[in-house]
Amino acid sequence: MLVEKVEAKFPPGVSMPRPIRCLCNFLDKHGYPISGCFEISTIGDDDMAAWFPNDETMQHQFAVFGRGSTGSVYALWLRGTQDAESAPVIVLGSEGELLVLAVNSLEFCRLLGCGYNELEWDDLTQESSEWDTAQLLRDWLTATLNVECPTKGGSIVSTAQKQYSDFPSFVQQWQSANL
Repeated sequence: MLVEKVEAKFPPGVSMPRPIRCLCNFLDKHGYPISGCFEISTIGDDDMAAWFPNDETMQHQFAVFGRGSTGSVYALWLRGTQDAESAPVIVLGSEGELLVLAVNSLEFCRLLGCGYNELEWDDLTQESSEWDTAQLLRDWLTATLNVECPTKGGSIVSTAQKQYSDFPSFVQQWQSANL
């Protein structure tokens, strides 16, 4: 099962949060697309080794579970804990973007339910032109996690970015000291 393959790439002792399990189970049952260009990733430790070469401690700050169409990495930022349930969802972009998308994986699932094509590029303050394509995912999320998805994702992202505004500097400081 996909859940085990993705979780096997998480840092030691870190368990996959229920909402990400839900996405994996959705994919097992329905296949792609999940929502837009987002994909579940099973190469998490390779991604982290590329971003943070020769620093396993830094690599273990992230639990990778997804990818964008351009190779962007979607991960839980563990912030020195093993508590993936409350970890914010971040993007390490293929062009160097450092984004916080959601305060936790449940909010990330709600964001995916908006149907945006590219979460790191689309205007999330506007309704997605692809809203209808994510209906199956929204129905799954409602039935499985008892959540409703908003028509616009901007408030989910802005809340997360305010709460975790230190994320870009966290990565940039490491890069300055190590690259």
